[in-house]
Amino acid sequence: MAKKVVEIKETEYLFFHLNSLIVKKENNKIVLPLSDIDTILISNPYCTISVPLINAIVSNNINLIICNKDFEPNVQLLSISGYYSNKNFLSQINWTQEFKDKTWEKIIKLKTTNYVNLIYFFGLLNKEDVEKFNFYYKKITPGDKNSMEGHIAKLTFKNLYGSTFNRSDKENEINKFLNYGYTILMTYVSRNLVKKGYDNRIGIFHKSFNNHFALATDLMEPFRFLIDKLVYELLIIEKNYDFINFKKKVFLIFEEKILLNKSPISVNEYICKLIENFINKDFNFESLEIDWNKK
Repeated sequence: MAKKVVEIKETEYLFFHLNSLIVKKENNKIVLPLSDIDTILISNPYCTISVPLINAIVSNNINLIICNKDFEPNVQLLSISGYYSNKNFLSQINWTQEFKDKTWEKIIKLKTTNYVNLIYFFGLLNKEDVEKFNFYYKKITPGDKNSMEGHIAKLTFKNLYGSTFNRSDKENEINKFLNYGYTILMTYVSRNLVKKGYDNRIGIFHKSFNNHFALATDLMEPFRFLIDKLVYELLIIEKNYDFINFKKKVFLIFEEKILLNKSPISVNEYICKLIENFINKDFNFESLEIDWNKK
């Protein structure tokens, strides 16, 4: 049975009792066993949460996300220590530039393939853009020194959202949906990395001093297409701009079954599989390509 995603919108107080989350509002209480919960999303800026509950959430590897006053994901709760953390941290700080460059090349190639397969699934690819994607793909080098990712992203967004679409346009509703979805995706990748004892601040490609989730930002790239699939289906096909409905569907993505090498696995398992490949320095990322036409 799939675990629950719990959104706290109006509750005044959250606390811990008998291995359960107790949700209290006025004189009412709801009891939810922590073992049944995958993610807790707190979107009420006035909610109070107890320290024992925070510790229990960490112990149970529950993804806790706290939104700001604009209801945007702002905080993720992560454990300081993960499994074999010292061993993995020492390995992490000793990554060679060659390893990082090769990994980034594989990440961008997998990201490109997954996006192209999705665009083809929606029937949006024309011959000219197929040739462009192939050209850019072949020019991806270790470390992506030629910055092919930027060209590929521009072509991807053109196919999905039109030639005038710009990711920097804050007035475009599509960007609001994408930003929310990408942030939630990042927390799921981040949680899995911390569970394996890795420090999110030490990335492969992203190196900004202001990015405390550099490694998660790197490794989420091949999964971004999952958010775009949902956004395209809701906003472009169905013309459904109901943001509350979108938020619910984002979390359902992670339990959705996809076909990987003809075997059905959940998106959560798919994320774990890529991270395992990365940890084991297995560069056979081609085995992680998703073809929606084989569903």
